[in-house]
Amino acid sequence: MSEISKLIDECIKLGIAKFLKSHGFNKSGRNWHKEVDNNWQIVNVQASSGNFASEGRFAINLGVYISEIESYCGNTLNGKPKEYDSTIGIRLGSTDSASDFWWEIDAKSDLQSISNDVVQKLESQGISWLNHHLDISNVSNSLNVQPSVQSFSAALLSGNEEEAKRRVIAAIEDRPRAEAHFKRWSTKAGLEL
Repeated sequence: MSEISKLIDECIKLGIAKFLKSHGFNKSGRNWHKEVDNNWQIVNVQASSGNFASEGRFAINLGVYISEIESYCGNTLNGKPKEYDSTIGIRLGSTDSASDFWWEIDAKSDLQSISNDVVQKLESQGISWLNHHLDISNVSNSLNVQPSVQSFSAALLSGNEEEAKRRVIAAIEDRPRAEAHFKRWSTKAGLEL
Protein backbone atom coordinates (compact mmCIF):
# COMPACT_ATOMS: atom_id res chain seq x y z
CA MET A 1 0.00 0.00 0.00
CA SER A 2 1.36 3.41 -0.96
CA GLU A 3 2.07 6.11 1.60
CA ILE A 4 -0.74 8.32 0.24
CA SER A 5 -3.21 5.42 0.51
CA LYS A 6 -2.25 4.99 4.15
CA LEU A 7 -2.78 8.71 4.79
CA ILE A 8 -6.22 8.64 3.16
CA ASP A 9 -7.21 5.54 5.14
CA GLU A 10 -6.01 7.19 8.36
CA CYS A 11 -8.08 10.28 7.53
CA ILE A 12 -11.13 8.03 7.07
CA LYS A 13 -10.51 6.33 10.45
CA LEU A 14 -10.24 9.68 12.27
CA GLY A 15 -13.93 10.45 11.92
CA ILE A 16 -15.45 9.86 8.48
CA ALA A 17 -16.15 6.15 9.02
CA LYS A 18 -17.62 6.72 12.49
CA PHE A 19 -19.87 9.52 11.24
CA LEU A 20 -21.25 7.43 8.39
CA LYS A 21 -21.76 4.42 10.65
CA SER A 22 -23.74 6.62 13.05
CA HIS A 23 -26.05 7.44 10.12
CA GLY A 24 -26.69 3.79 9.29
CA PHE A 25 -24.13 3.25 6.53
CA ASN A 26 -22.19 0.00 6.21
CA LYS A 27 -18.56 0.12 5.07
CA SER A 28 -16.92 -1.97 2.37
CA GLY A 29 -13.44 -0.77 1.40
CA ARG A 30 -13.77 2.93 0.69
CA ASN A 31 -17.50 2.67 0.02
CA TRP A 32 -20.47 3.04 2.35
CA HIS A 33 -24.01 1.90 1.56
CA LYS A 34 -27.35 2.46 3.21
CA GLU A 35 -30.49 0.75 1.93
CA VAL A 36 -33.67 2.81 2.29
CA ASP A 37 -36.95 1.30 1.03
CA ASN A 38 -35.25 -0.76 -1.72
CA ASN A 39 -33.14 2.26 -2.78
CA TRP A 40 -29.50 2.88 -1.97
CA GLN A 41 -27.51 5.82 -0.67
CA ILE A 42 -23.81 5.58 -1.50
CA VAL A 43 -20.74 7.41 -0.23
CA ASN A 44 -17.40 6.74 -1.93
CA VAL A 45 -13.90 7.98 -1.16
CA GLN A 46 -12.06 8.36 -4.46
CA ALA A 47 -8.29 8.69 -4.49
CA SER A 48 -6.88 10.69 -7.39
CA SER A 49 -5.22 8.71 -10.15
CA GLY A 50 -2.43 11.30 -9.99
CA ASN A 51 -1.47 10.50 -6.39
CA PHE A 52 2.23 9.80 -5.97
CA ALA A 53 4.31 8.69 -2.98
CA SER A 54 3.06 10.72 0.00
CA GLU A 55 1.35 13.54 -1.91
CA GLY A 56 -2.11 13.47 -3.38
CA ARG A 57 -5.75 14.20 -2.99
CA PHE A 58 -9.12 12.53 -2.59
CA ALA A 59 -12.76 13.32 -3.25
CA ILE A 60 -16.02 12.19 -1.68
CA ASN A 61 -18.66 11.05 -4.18
CA LEU A 62 -22.31 10.85 -3.17
CA GLY A 63 -24.86 8.81 -5.08
CA VAL A 64 -28.43 7.61 -4.83
CA TYR A 65 -29.66 4.53 -6.64
CA ILE A 66 -33.45 4.62 -7.13
CA SER A 67 -34.59 1.08 -7.89
CA GLU A 68 -37.87 2.09 -9.54
CA ILE A 69 -36.16 4.50 -11.94
CA GLU A 70 -33.39 2.05 -12.80
CA SER A 71 -35.90 -0.76 -13.34
CA TYR A 72 -37.90 1.51 -15.65
CA CYS A 73 -34.66 2.14 -17.56
CA GLY A 74 -34.14 -1.61 -17.96
CA ASN A 75 -31.21 -1.75 -15.54
CA THR A 76 -30.87 -4.63 -13.11
CA LEU A 77 -28.86 -4.74 -9.93
CA ASN A 78 -27.05 -7.71 -8.44
CA GLY A 79 -26.09 -6.87 -4.88
CA LYS A 80 -25.15 -3.39 -3.77
CA PRO A 81 -24.71 -0.71 -6.45
CA LYS A 82 -21.32 0.82 -7.10
CA GLU A 83 -21.09 4.60 -6.93
CA TYR A 84 -20.98 4.78 -10.73
CA ASP A 85 -24.30 2.86 -10.88
CA SER A 86 -26.06 5.73 -9.11
CA THR A 87 -29.20 7.22 -10.63
CA ILE A 88 -27.92 10.60 -9.53
CA GLY A 89 -24.61 11.66 -8.04
CA ILE A 90 -22.57 14.63 -6.94
CA ARG A 91 -19.18 15.32 -5.43
CA LEU A 92 -19.28 16.47 -1.78
CA GLY A 93 -18.20 20.09 -1.43
CA SER A 94 -19.32 20.92 -4.97
CA THR A 95 -21.99 23.48 -5.58
CA ASP A 96 -23.40 21.56 -8.55
CA SER A 97 -22.88 18.31 -10.47
CA ALA A 98 -20.34 19.98 -12.78
CA SER A 99 -18.01 21.08 -9.95
CA ASP A 100 -14.97 19.09 -8.90
CA PHE A 101 -13.89 19.32 -5.23
CA TRP A 102 -10.81 17.53 -3.85
CA TRP A 103 -9.06 17.45 -0.46
CA GLU A 104 -5.28 17.83 -0.72
CA ILE A 105 -3.28 15.51 1.52
CA ASP A 106 0.41 14.82 2.19
CA ALA A 107 2.72 13.66 4.97
CA LYS A 108 2.62 17.12 6.62
CA SER A 109 -1.20 17.42 6.54
CA ASP A 110 -3.26 17.69 9.70
CA LEU A 111 -5.29 14.53 9.06
CA GLN A 112 -7.69 15.21 11.94
CA SER A 113 -8.49 18.64 10.51
CA ILE A 114 -9.11 17.18 7.05
CA SER A 115 -11.31 14.44 8.48
CA ASN A 116 -13.23 17.02 10.53
CA ASP A 117 -13.81 19.11 7.40
CA VAL A 118 -15.17 16.10 5.50
CA VAL A 119 -17.47 15.20 8.40
CA GLN A 120 -18.67 18.82 8.65
CA LYS A 121 -19.52 18.83 4.93
CA LEU A 122 -21.22 15.44 5.20
CA GLU A 123 -23.27 16.78 8.10
CA SER A 124 -24.14 20.15 6.54
CA GLN A 125 -24.56 19.08 2.89
CA GLY A 126 -24.09 15.39 2.23
CA ILE A 127 -26.69 13.62 4.35
CA SER A 128 -29.41 16.12 3.43
CA TRP A 129 -28.54 15.79 -0.30
CA LEU A 130 -28.71 12.00 -0.04
CA ASN A 131 -32.05 12.10 1.80
CA HIS A 132 -33.51 14.73 -0.57
CA HIS A 133 -32.77 12.50 -3.56
CA LEU A 134 -34.66 9.50 -2.22
CA ASP A 135 -37.79 11.21 -3.62
CA ILE A 136 -38.39 10.59 -7.33
CA SER A 137 -39.78 14.10 -7.87
CA ASN A 138 -36.60 15.61 -6.45
CA VAL A 139 -34.47 13.34 -8.65
CA SER A 140 -36.57 14.40 -11.63
CA ASN A 141 -36.02 18.08 -10.82
CA SER A 142 -32.27 17.59 -10.41
CA LEU A 143 -31.96 15.66 -13.69
CA ASN A 144 -34.10 18.10 -15.68
CA VAL A 145 -31.38 19.01 -18.19
CA GLN A 146 -29.59 15.68 -18.36
CA PRO A 147 -30.19 13.83 -21.65
CA SER A 148 -30.61 10.36 -20.14
CA VAL A 149 -33.24 7.67 -19.77
CA GLN A 150 -32.91 8.16 -16.00
CA SER A 151 -34.08 11.76 -16.47
CA PHE A 152 -36.98 10.73 -18.72
CA SER A 153 -37.97 7.90 -16.36
CA ALA A 154 -37.84 10.16 -13.29
CA ALA A 155 -40.11 12.71 -14.97
CA LEU A 156 -42.57 10.03 -16.05
CA LEU A 157 -42.56 8.25 -12.68
CA SER A 158 -43.12 11.56 -10.88
CA GLY A 159 -46.35 11.90 -12.86
CA ASN A 160 -45.26 14.40 -15.49
CA GLU A 161 -45.69 12.73 -18.89
CA GLU A 162 -45.44 16.02 -20.81
CA GLU A 163 -42.13 16.82 -19.13
CA ALA A 164 -40.82 13.33 -19.96
CA LYS A 165 -41.75 13.91 -23.64
CA ARG A 166 -40.10 17.35 -23.63
CA ARG A 167 -36.91 15.86 -22.20
CA VAL A 168 -36.80 13.07 -24.80
CA ILE A 169 -37.31 15.52 -27.67
CA ALA A 170 -34.65 17.88 -26.29
CA ALA A 171 -32.24 14.98 -25.81
CA ILE A 172 -32.74 13.80 -29.40
CA GLU A 173 -32.00 17.33 -30.66
CA ASP A 174 -28.93 17.56 -28.42
CA ARG A 175 -27.65 14.03 -29.08
CA PRO A 176 -28.88 12.88 -32.50
CA ARG A 177 -26.65 9.77 -32.45
CA ALA A 178 -28.66 8.48 -29.49
CA GLU A 179 -32.02 9.05 -31.21
CA ALA A 180 -32.74 5.34 -31.77
CA HIS A 181 -31.93 4.55 -28.13
CA PHE A 182 -34.15 7.36 -26.83
CA LYS A 183 -37.01 6.42 -29.16
CA ARG A 184 -36.82 2.77 -28.06
CA TRP A 185 -37.16 3.89 -24.46
CA SER A 186 -40.12 6.14 -25.40
CA THR A 187 -41.91 3.32 -27.19
CA LYS A 188 -41.35 0.93 -24.29
CA ALA A 189 -42.60 3.60 -21.86
CA GLY A 190 -45.71 4.21 -23.97
CA LEU A 191 -44.82 7.82 -24.78
CA GLU A 192 -45.94 9.14 -28.16
CA LEU A 193 -43.50 11.81 -29.32
